[in-house]
Amino acid sequence: MSERLVSLLLTTASRGLLLRDRVNGDLGRFLSEFPYGTQQFLLRSGSRELAAVFVSAGEDTPVFVICHGIGERIEYWAKVQEILQQMGFSSLVFNYTGFGSSPGRISTASCEQDGIAAIGEARRRRGSRVFLLGFSLGTAVATAIAAEAEVDGIVLCEGFTSLEEAACIVGLPRRIARISDGVWKTEHRIAGLKLPVLIVHSTDDGLFPVEMAKRITCACGEYGEEILCSGFRHNDPIFDAPKEYWQPIAAWANRRIEEKRLAQSTGIGSSDTEGSGPPPSS
Repeated sequence: MSERLVSLLLTTASRGLLLRDRVNGDLGRFLSEFPYGTQQFLLRSGSRELAAVFVSAGEDTPVFVICHGIGERIEYWAKVQEILQQMGFSSLVFNYTGFGSSPGRISTASCEQDGIAAIGEARRRRGSRVFLLGFSLGTAVATAIAAEAEVDGIVLCEGFTSLEEAACIVGLPRRIARISDGVWKTEHRIAGLKLPVLIVHSTDDGLFPVEMAKRITCACGEYGEEILCSGFRHNDPIFDAPKEYWQPIAAWANRRIEEKRLAQSTGIGSSDTEGSGPPPSS
C-alpha cells in the first residue's frame, strides 16, 4: 500500500509542477526552443521505452548521465547539455517512466531501473568514463543506483536527505509524509558508497536547506567533497545554466579522471585513489 501511495505522491507532484510550467509559459518556451530534436531517441528500460537525448562532445569522451528532478522533462536540460559539451563532456538525459513523454506508471523502482538502463546506454555509446549526476529528486535516484552501476563518480546537486524529509519541507503534513519512510534515504544510503561523491548546493536554493547538503557530505566521509555556492534558486542551475555553477563540477570530474589514469599507469589499484582529493568543505 505504501508503495502505491508514494507513487501517487510522486505522480501528483510531477503533474502539478508541469501544469504550473504550462500555465506560466516555461514549458512552452522549453519545447519551442529545444535544439536537440535530432539527438532524441527512445531508450529501452526493460519493456519500456523512454524519451532520451544524448549530446556528444566527441568519441570516447566522459559522459554525465543525468537523473532529473521531479517537475522536469528532457527539454529542460538543453542549456546544461550544451555547456557540458563545451567543457568536453558528453551527456545523456532521459525522462523516467511516467515523466514527460515517457509512458507508464511512476514508481521509485522504475526510476531506478531507468537510471541503470541510461548508464548502460552511455557505455554502449563508448563513454570512456561515466559519471552519475542527480538533480533534486534525481539525487535520490542516483544514490540508489550508484553502487550497482559501477560509475566513476556521483554528483548530487540541490538534493535532500530523504524523501520523507523532502515531503515535509514542501508542505506535506508529517502524517502523510511518513508513508515514504524508508524510501530514498540518501543520507543513509550514501554512507555505504565507496566512490567519489560531489555534493553541490546553493545557500539560496530556497527549497531544500543547505544543512541537508552538509549532512549528506558528512555521511560520505572521506569519499565526499562539497561545493557550496550562492545566488542560485533551486531551478536556476537548469533554467539559466550558469557557467559558474557547472564549471566546478566539470573540473571535479576531470580531476577524478586524471587520478584514475595516474593510478592505472603506475599500477596502483583504483580503490587506492577513490575518494581522494580535497576534504569536504564546511
